[in-house]
Amino acid sequence: MPRLPVIMSLVICWLALTLLAVSTSAGGPPSVGERQPEILAFAFPAPTISEHRSYLGIGEDQERIALQELEKDYFLLEIVGAYCPVCHNQAPDMLRLFQRIRRDAALSDKVGMFAVAAGATAMEVEHLHRTWRFPFPILQDADYDLHKIIGEPDTPFTMVVGKDGSILYAHLGRIDPEHLFAQLKQLP
Repeated sequence: MPRLPVIMSLVICWLALTLLAVSTSAGGPPSVGERQPEILAFAFPAPTISEHRSYLGIGEDQERIALQELEKDYFLLEIVGAYCPVCHNQAPDMLRLFQRIRRDAALSDKVGMFAVAAGATAMEVEHLHRTWRFPFPILQDADYDLHKIIGEPDTPFTMVVGKDGSILYAHLGRIDPEHLFAQLKQLP
């Protein structure tokens, strides 16, 4: 009989820990249909590469950039990790997707595409630029600030955000670039 209180205590502790784990992970990444205008208001350090500054339409003296300042209707964001093997494997697909968007007259004017390097140092972002050779910016989120705003998803996490902060596409893991391109073509 003396074991019963010990067993009950263990069961209660297990239940408490289980409920705590569920409640802390319940936020999660944004879902389609949610609005998160703080994503667009977040100010990233401006990229140092002149081609990327030109893509953003910013001058050499601008130190920070928020997506809401850009003349685009939609923003395709891929949240990446500098050491994420899936992100590195997906990089060629993202490059081809960008090239397709750029060649499409309707999409190139309204969709801005960006990678966001969660937790990356400036040196790691520079390494990603050299490795992936993206013609679009890899924005630095060194302290995971944006990553926290969007619920700290694993990487890669890809989303399309409208100018009002509405989430129009959200996908955790490797994307199907053909499917995503078809989704982009459906944008008004």
